[in-house]
Amino acid sequence: MKICAITMVYRDYWALAQWIRHYSKHLGIENLYVVVHGPDEKVNDIASGANIWTIPRESLEAFDKRRNKMLNQFQSGLLQFYDWVIRTDTDELICVDPDLHGSLERFLAQTTDDAVFATGLNVFEQADEQEMPHNVSVFDCREAAVITGNYSKAWAVKTNVPLMRHGVKLTKDKRVAYSYSFPQGVYLAHIKFANIDALADVNATRKEVARSGVSGLPGWGWKRADEHTKKFFIEAETLDFTSWSEAVADALQRLTTDMKYDEKDGVIRAPGIPYLAKIKLPKWFKET
Repeated sequence: MKICAITMVYRDYWALAQWIRHYSKHLGIENLYVVVHGPDEKVNDIASGANIWTIPRESLEAFDKRRNKMLNQFQSGLLQFYDWVIRTDTDELICVDPDLHGSLERFLAQTTDDAVFATGLNVFEQADEQEMPHNVSVFDCREAAVITGNYSKAWAVKTNVPLMRHGVKLTKDKRVAYSYSFPQGVYLAHIKFANIDALADVNATRKEVARSGVSGLPGWGWKRADEHTKKFFIEAETLDFTSWSEAVADALQRLTTDMKYDEKDGVIRAPGIPYLAKIKLPKWFKET
């Protein structure tokens, strides 16, 4: 079985290094595909050995729509050569519970549905934690996370099912219907909040993009990135830590029983519940 992973990046260097480290360990660097939004030699250096596709950045008009259409088409093309395509943002790392699934590869080998969701974890830097050292895994330095529906996303496909708005498009036409699974023990670790120093640069870039004045750009989370960040940390600090096993079981039940389906375009996605519980990551994350 062959698996690849694809992401798209613009200047998010720390997260890209984490993404390359994580997925190359599981899949091999030669099976990673990085779409670079505009020429960037630093990205080329970080992703050296991966397949790098550079696309133009002259216009940001209808950015979200064009980006998603392009990535779905790239994803479809890769399925001509791979059994599974993993597609995540650069700051999203898929981790599977080894006691339940063995490994990422074994989990996908045993999955028969067309697409897979994961329980979202906003991993974050606590006030008493040190700055992130260079060239180490985020899981070696960060242990706190908030379980969130906002990042409980679809992340891998084995057929031409499109990924849209954090979910999957279940119907292509009346003749084609796709299936999905939302399994226990599969997590999407969103690491944007795990490195405050790197986050300052990311937020500056996002505000620049969101305030460029063209249509079809990301929403207020980019335009008011600093306020969005401040709100997250305030909410995260007010929560008490809860038991990992109880929290993830409860979160999965809440997420899967309230999936949101849009009849207009056939997209299903997890409910956007931002703060389900605060937990400490089990030690097995350090081995992922």
